[in-house]
Amino acid sequence: MKLPNITPSRSLLVVLATWAMVMVVPDLYRVFSSLASFGLVADNDGVIVDVVGPFVRPAESPAVAAGITRGDRIDLPAMRCIPLDSPSCKSLLSVLGGLGGKQVVLPGREIELVIRPADSGATRVVRMEAAHPAYGWGDRLVLLADTLVAIIVIVAAFRLVWVHPGRITWGFFLYAIWFNPGQTYAYYALLQQWPVAILVQEIGEALAHGAGFAGLLIFALRFPTDAPSLPWARFEWIAPVLGIVIAVLWLASFANAFGFPTETLASTAFLLGYAVDAAVLFILLQRRRALPAQDQQRMLWVIWGCGIGLSGFIFAEIAQSTSLLQHRLGVSPPPPARIGLLYLLNGVLAYFVSVAVLHRRVISVAIPLSYGTILTVLTLAVGIPIVNLHELLSHYQASTQIPEWVWLLVVGPVALVLLQRLHEIGVHMMDRLVNRQFHAARQQLKDAGAAILKAPSFDEVDRLLVNAPLQALNLSSGAIFRKQGDIFRREHSVGWDASPLRELRREEDDAVLRSVDTCASVRLPLHAWNRPGLEEELQAPCVAVPVCSDSLGAVAILLFGPHENGNDIDQDECEMLSDLAKGAAGGYERVAFVRLSKEVTKLRASLATLRAAT
Repeated sequence: MKLPNITPSRSLLVVLATWAMVMVVPDLYRVFSSLASFGLVADNDGVIVDVVGPFVRPAESPAVAAGITRGDRIDLPAMRCIPLDSPSCKSLLSVLGGLGGKQVVLPGREIELVIRPADSGATRVVRMEAAHPAYGWGDRLVLLADTLVAIIVIVAAFRLVWVHPGRITWGFFLYAIWFNPGQTYAYYALLQQWPVAILVQEIGEALAHGAGFAGLLIFALRFPTDAPSLPWARFEWIAPVLGIVIAVLWLASFANAFGFPTETLASTAFLLGYAVDAAVLFILLQRRRALPAQDQQRMLWVIWGCGIGLSGFIFAEIAQSTSLLQHRLGVSPPPPARIGLLYLLNGVLAYFVSVAVLHRRVISVAIPLSYGTILTVLTLAVGIPIVNLHELLSHYQASTQIPEWVWLLVVGPVALVLLQRLHEIGVHMMDRLVNRQFHAARQQLKDAGAAILKAPSFDEVDRLLVNAPLQALNLSSGAIFRKQGDIFRREHSVGWDASPLRELRREEDDAVLRSVDTCASVRLPLHAWNRPGLEEELQAPCVAVPVCSDSLGAVAILLFGPHENGNDIDQDECEMLSDLAKGAAGGYERVAFVRLSKEVTKLRASLATLRAAT
């Protein structure tokens, strides 16, 4: 077995992917158990912005029990991390902005804080012991989904670099290892025992932020060719500069651990990152206009992925990691489960980017968008009543409450089965009500199939088999190679005028002839069939559809290019073409039978003439 070639860049890739996994995987622990919390969250200036945290009722929060209120302030100079291993430093790192925002610590943790009251009274020392908050099954399911999707995102980004190393894949990987749906609460709870480890992690976090935004910007400037395109090439130097600025701002914001208020620096870093996200969307939209048709469709996948993933991630980050909602708008942040659902949208970005990078041809982006919209609406329609019912029952006495395991093992699976069935019905209804063009094309092909069964000649069957799909589905090219002896010869084609390819031979065209071997359509990815004389790019064949007859065997092979707008032929359309080819076999059989009947009639007439002459 040949081992993969491990280069320095691949070694770095493995190290970074491992670090990203180490940060998100520990949160699986919180799916089945729970860590503790003080209920206290402070921003980077030390201002207390929340005293309830993950607790359902304020009375359950240790911060409320200790008499701390919103607007109080942690005395940063009095608790600065000098030296790093001091007890005051460990206490500070448990609640400070960016770390306290994680809201969880190891069970049994005790801290002492120097608090300056909001009313300018005398400072006081507050001692608190962390308590266990209660998490509902909905929170745990969302956390499980976030963690699993984060792992998938990291693996997908890793695979892109491994398979297609380049600046665009490295850029997206650097973005994905930090900006993914995964939660890092448990990871930070473990690190809080060692302030030096926290300092090292903060340095890594600052570099990851800068590299992530710089990588995403490079991806936007170079996709899909991984080469700078005019006039955007002259802006590439901005990406590393912005990355360095963001990294420095994030690193400087950690100075609050040494007594300096840094909320302004942290907010600036956040806002600068959001500006980069907006610039990425603008660049993608502008660059799409100058691309060939097929690359425009690939770019459209990336644009939609960024539009959904980046916006969802931004809203989730604002709600979870900043005090903008509380300070600027006076709005309480949404529950953790809703924030977790927003993070899940970032998985859409990774999926859409992976499809666009790995495939030179893509199907219409409207297909996954419509299916995803249906699934989202149905999930809300099924999930919200169940969550509301759970919360309603939780207000009754403990003796009448339904155990959590019933919700997880009974209600949850039933809801998933119901959701799957409703999704199938919803997709079918959407196709019927919205996708009228698809059904019009299906009807045109049915009409063509009926005409083929009445065709008077092989040439007419050939013409209908090529022309009807091109007109119904708006395809760029089509050709039919009919079997004559042991060779398939081109009989009719559209869009192949400049191609000298007239025959298909086993030794050169096995990628296509596999379709007649199995009597099933075969997809032809770009450059998978490297026969000299093929049309290139937009008109290059993307699917081979065999025409097989029970009595005649393999009759012909149909080759079709993608849509005129560059979209690939999707699975439903491929099935339509296969159905047309199956029906066309009857047309060839009928023409062959008519010809044979005419020959028999002629032979009988000749035989009768000979008998009469004798």
